[in-house]
Amino acid sequence: MEKFKVGLVGSSQLSFPGDKKGAFARSSAKVAELAKKWDFDLYVYDKQVIVAADGYAAVKALEEEKVDFILLQTTSFSAGFLAPIFARAKNASLGLWAIPEGTVDGPTPFNSLCGINMYSAIIGHYLDGYQIPLKWYFGDVEDPLFLERFRITIRAQKAIKRMKQSSVALIGGIAPGFDDLYDDERRLIKLFDGMRINRLHEYDEVKKLAEGMDKAAVEQRIAEESSWAKGFLHPTAKDMMEVNARFALAYEEFIRQKGYDAIAVSCWPKFQDDYLYSVCAVVGELNDKGIVTACEGDLTSAVSMLFLKYIAEDETMLMDMSAFDRTDDTVLLWHCGPASKRFCEKNGFNYSLNYSGKDHGGADLAHAVGTGTVRDMVFDPGEITIARITGESDRMFLATGKFIDYEKPSFLGSRGWVNELKLNRQPISAQDLLNTILVQRFQHHFPIVKGDYSKEIMEAMAWLRMGKVDAVPYEDYMQNPTWW
Repeated sequence: MEKFKVGLVGSSQLSFPGDKKGAFARSSAKVAELAKKWDFDLYVYDKQVIVAADGYAAVKALEEEKVDFILLQTTSFSAGFLAPIFARAKNASLGLWAIPEGTVDGPTPFNSLCGINMYSAIIGHYLDGYQIPLKWYFGDVEDPLFLERFRITIRAQKAIKRMKQSSVALIGGIAPGFDDLYDDERRLIKLFDGMRINRLHEYDEVKKLAEGMDKAAVEQRIAEESSWAKGFLHPTAKDMMEVNARFALAYEEFIRQKGYDAIAVSCWPKFQDDYLYSVCAVVGELNDKGIVTACEGDLTSAVSMLFLKYIAEDETMLMDMSAFDRTDDTVLLWHCGPASKRFCEKNGFNYSLNYSGKDHGGADLAHAVGTGTVRDMVFDPGEITIARITGESDRMFLATGKFIDYEKPSFLGSRGWVNELKLNRQPISAQDLLNTILVQRFQHHFPIVKGDYSKEIMEAMAWLRMGKVDAVPYEDYMQNPTWW
C-alpha cells in the first residue's frame, strides 16, 4: 500500500515583520521528525506563498507529489485569495495551521492566528457550496495542543487511505434471515472510494480447499491450535479439531490466492449441515493473524472491523449484545466463540462447543448437543472501542467502555461484561444505550478493538462527512428513530 503523504506549505505577507522564513524552516524540520516517528511521507514546499501565482504554483507541485493532506501554515496573515486555491486542490484534505506570535506586545510579528480565522471563514462562506472539510491547528510543533490534534489527524487519515486501497469479500452470503445485515456495497465503495468488494464467492470454494489439504499440514496445524488453548471443555470439540484445522488452512490459502484484506463468511448453516461443525474458532484464528474476518456474512461489519484495525493497528472481533444489567450498569458482549486470543491474553481460552448451533435439551455441559469448535473465553479487563458503519453507510455507531475487572456470571462462548459506557464520547447508562440501539434500529453486530480510539474515529467521521447515531434516553412511551 502507498504510504500516507503530507504536503507542508507556508503562506505569508511582506508587511508583517516577523522572521517568516525562519519560522517556517523551524516548523518544517520538526514536522519532518514527526514524519519519521509516525511513519508518514512528507513533502515540503519551501517557497514562500504570497501572491495568487505563488498559490497556484504551490498547489500544482503538491498535486504532482500526490499528497493526501495539505498542511497550510499561515506563517503570517496572508492574502485572502489564497484560501480558495488551496481549498480546491485535487485529492487532498486541508489543514490550516497558525503559529504563536512569540511576543505579547509591540508590533504584531505574524498575525498568524487571524490568518487561519479568515481562511476558514472564506472556505466556509465564499465556498459554501463546496462544503469542504478542514481542520485547524495552533502552536509550535512541540506544543501538546498541536501534537495531539495532528496525531489524531494522521492516524485517522492514514486509516482512510488504507481503506480506499483495500479489498474485501463476502463468502457464501448473509446468514439466513439476518436481513438487518443486508448492505449495498455501492454505498461502502462511495464512502471509501477505491475499495474493491467481491460478494460472489461461494462456500464450496473454501470447502474444496479444506478437503484437499495435505494431511501432514493438517496434523501440524492441529498441534499448533491445541497449544494455543488451555484445554478442551468438551470432548466433541477435540474430535472436531481436524475439520477446524482444514478450514483454517483453507481460508488462509484462499486469502493468499485472492489478496483480500478482510472477509465476511457465512458461518452457518452449511458448515453445520455438512460437518455438524461451527467455524467460530477459525474466525478467531484468522483474526489472530490479522486477517479481518466477520461471521454470519456481515460485510459491513467486516469493513468496519478493517477500519478499526487500521485505526488501532490491532486485532478486532465481532460480538452480539446479549444482556444488560442495571445493578452495575453493564452490558454483555457475547458470541458463540469467534474472538481473537488478543482479547484473552491474561486468562487464555478453552476449546468448546457452540451450544447455539443445533437444537439440544438442557444446558448440561457434559451432555448438551452442540457443534464444534469454538473458543470459550472471558475477555481481559480494559478499555475497548466499538464502531460500526450503519444507515446508508453515512452514519457510525461509536461507543467505548471497559471490560470489567471483577468476576461476573456469563454465558458460554467468547464474552465480557462492559461498564463505564460512553456513546460518541459522552457517558451513557446501560439502559439508555440499549434503548438507543433498539430505537435507532441499529444492527445486532458490534465490531470491537482494544483501547479507546473514539477521538480518531470521530476525526475520520468528520473527514468522511459521516453522521453519528444519537443517544435516545429511555422513556416508558414508544420512541421513533431520530433519523426518520
